[in-house]
Amino acid sequence: MSVSDHIRAAQAELKTAQSLLSKALATEKSRRRGPIVRQLYDVRRMLDPSLPYASQAGQDMVLDGLFQKKTGGTFVDIGGYDGVTGSNTLFFEQNRGWTGVLVEPMPDQLAKAGAARKCPCLGYAAADRDGEATFIAVTEGFTQMSGLEATYDPSMLTRVRNDPRHAESAITVQTRMISSILKEAALTEPDFISLDIEGGELAALRVFPFDRHAVRAWAIENNTGTPEIAQLMKANGYDLVEFCGPDEIYLRRS
Repeated sequence: MSVSDHIRAAQAELKTAQSLLSKALATEKSRRRGPIVRQLYDVRRMLDPSLPYASQAGQDMVLDGLFQKKTGGTFVDIGGYDGVTGSNTLFFEQNRGWTGVLVEPMPDQLAKAGAARKCPCLGYAAADRDGEATFIAVTEGFTQMSGLEATYDPSMLTRVRNDPRHAESAITVQTRMISSILKEAALTEPDFISLDIEGGELAALRVFPFDRHAVRAWAIENNTGTPEIAQLMKANGYDLVEFCGPDEIYLRRS
């Protein structure tokens, strides 16, 4: 079999996988959609390497559809890591002309984000209060899974620490409530907030004044699958419209 034959066979297999995953999504309505959406996203990127999306599990592709390819929007990327790897907002900045702010407490990742992104990058950890707190900085292994010590899910932290590559340090970081971040960034009603803070999402959302900030859409990481985030968002006027890997996508009802 020639190289071109191998390529055609691989493409045929990918197209079959794409069809099967699409059919699965047509009937699956629970959070089990998350891994399927992620797999479908991976398959589509393999079939078309020119796709410009950068997220880890298809969050930006889903939101681009929900926003109907809106240009000139605004974002707040909380827990933005290096601004590039698995970013939920890079696509919008580079391809739709969106502006916004990225928030990342790890000094080394913040520096990388500042070099890679056009938007301002702030060195905070999102929390339920403004102040200081101890932060578990994962420096080897699952480096994208650093988080505040007080709100880090214990089972998740055990899994992170079981990685043979694992190394961590405890650092003191500045904390800010999400509303404080929006005020400092002068983005009181952004189109989109990406919230990825390794278990601290619910605590940060509980103190968020939804009535003062008309955010149109959210991508909220929910690694534990707690129903409390969906309950809180529903009570504040948001519908859960999609799952992308561990993330839940919410759209404002109005």
